[in-house]
Amino acid sequence: FHIDDELTKFRQVLRYLESYPYRNNVHLKEMCSAFLDPKIVPSKQLRKIKFVTAAVGMRMNPIIAILLNLIFPWDFFFARFIHRYRDEMKIILPQWVDTWAELEALIALSNFAYLNPDYSFPDIINLEPGNSKFPFVEVRNMGHPLIPAEQKICNDFSINNRGEVYLITGSNMSGKSTFLKTIGVNLCLAYAGGTVNAAHLRTSLFQIFTSIKINDSIVDGCSFFYAEVKRLRSLLDALQNDLQYPVLFLIDEIFRGTNNRERLIGSRSYIQHLVSQNGLGLIATHDLELTKLANQFSNITNFHFREEVVGGKMVFDYKLHPGPCPTTNALKIMMMEGLPVILEE
Repeated sequence: FHIDDELTKFRQVLRYLESYPYRNNVHLKEMCSAFLDPKIVPSKQLRKIKFVTAAVGMRMNPIIAILLNLIFPWDFFFARFIHRYRDEMKIILPQWVDTWAELEALIALSNFAYLNPDYSFPDIINLEPGNSKFPFVEVRNMGHPLIPAEQKICNDFSINNRGEVYLITGSNMSGKSTFLKTIGVNLCLAYAGGTVNAAHLRTSLFQIFTSIKINDSIVDGCSFFYAEVKRLRSLLDALQNDLQYPVLFLIDEIFRGTNNRERLIGSRSYIQHLVSQNGLGLIATHDLELTKLANQFSNITNFHFREEVVGGKMVFDYKLHPGPCPTTNALKIMMMEGLPVILEE
């Protein structure tokens, strides 16, 4: 009964996929081959299971059950069929569900492209081992797909050398974290086969690694800082592994869970180590002292987001600018919101 109940939930979908006129859609037909094998076609399998469950259901009446088993070993016979069909479905059902899940994902990406006609399909380059070109990302007018169009500010961006690190500085609420998420989301969409929120995106293939939304855990007894340390340790492990593709890392507010002195020492040491590894990426930070690393390492480049005060209000342009951030705004925000701020002489 349980097999029939579960299959009934998506009976119509299976029948539709089985009878769909694929015609010249070669790739789609190949993907849905699990529904087209005449030996295990869904409608045939469903009919067999329906017949067996109906036959077993007849014995639920005690009188009929006695009569049926007097004439024929009804229970034994159909129990054998139930076990046979159950074993068959153990093999077939996962194939059906996996194919269905992949179709759902592709439909979602197609619908996403249809609803956003101004988005573009990415140009993805697979650099074979030994290729003289470096891994790269090049985007023009890139925005975050979840930000409303009337509020969205797009940016250009490129990074194209192994071991290269971009340090993104900027004031609170200036757009650092959103920029990292924008890169990550659009690359995920690109690798999934969808359109991207950019006028143009050209990229090689990467293993994407993020340290953006780190959480502590009361249950595991893990503080925010320790969770971040473990996450960044995982990045070093990933960089040292012999991966098929280089790592593209996106790190937001590195080591913000500790005091200023130790955060600066730890961040400086960690970033210096990253420039010699098989990866490239971006690190957002409030520590302006870290921007001095660009004077020591040619693979480190500074960019920033900025703000200005207009009419007593903070105004952000959300545009990526070269160089370290020239301003800070934490004390301004505190004073604007009425918090006491005592400036030292």
